[in-house]
Amino acid sequence: MTTATPAYTVKLVDTPGLSAAQRSAAELRFRMALEFALGGPDSVLPTLQACLLVRALNQDLPPESLPEAEQQVIALWEKAEADAIVAAFRPLGKKMGDARFEIRG
Repeated sequence: MTTATPAYTVKLVDTPGLSAAQRSAAELRFRMALEFALGGPDSVLPTLQACLLVRALNQDLPPESLPEAEQQVIALWEKAEADAIVAAFRPLGKKMGDARFEIRG
């Protein structure tokens, strides 16, 4: 079941050249693309947290040595995040430099 308000927030930071409206629209595009890729708003935080946990527990190991399930968790998040960044920034038509999205639960 999907909640009316997502359990997380997305904030685009380090974007001095964007208006508030452009920043808000980019955040919405990012959120929508993440949710589409991960199966809905209720899947975003758990997937991110699982990815961060796998990375933290295995930080000294090469990625290819991880069990396949853990590799899949990382790959799922990385692909969803990369696609969401493209979706968010493409309409802006310019390089975004140090801009990044912060996700908080």
